[in-house]
Amino acid sequence: MKKILIICSVACLVIGFFLGRMNVREKEVAKYVQGATIRDTITRFVPDTVYLAGELKYKYVYKTDTVYKDVPVIDREKSIVETVKDWNETRKYKKMLFDNESGKLAVDLSVQYNELQRLSYSFTPMHKETKIVKKRVFEPFVSASYLVNATFSIGGGFFYHDLGFRAEYSPDCLNIGILYKF
Repeated sequence: MKKILIICSVACLVIGFFLGRMNVREKEVAKYVQGATIRDTITRFVPDTVYLAGELKYKYVYKTDTVYKDVPVIDREKSIVETVKDWNETRKYKKMLFDNESGKLAVDLSVQYNELQRLSYSFTPMHKETKIVKKRVFEPFVSASYLVNATFSIGGGFFYHDLGFRAEYSPDCLNIGILYKF
């Protein structure tokens, strides 16, 4: 009887070992990882195209029947001074162009004399990492224990998903149980 029980236990262990190697459940896990931030500032701008003033290509047609009402009178001297002040003034713009799963792009620029004086940007790329987690559906295990009354027992079993079954043999008795993994 004991020989049959030991042979069955070893056979179950070998079968469980090979079944545990074959049955695998896959789970795909995706997360976004932030890359290194890229920063740069551009200060010397050279235009790639320059249009020179030339002859007028269009001929304007004036209508004499148009009447304008409520045209404000502009103080020419004050207007020129304000225009020059406005032209000399430095305007700074700071915008977040996008902040999504592709990354984050922020632009900081200065405009003076009707020209772009400085352009700074900061780009933090994001990339998607996909990880495939493999989990065994059928997992065998072996156990050994020492009891209080100085007896030794051996056993084994298997987990199917999270539910487990076990059998343990000692010289006095056979113990069978159900396990659950949290």
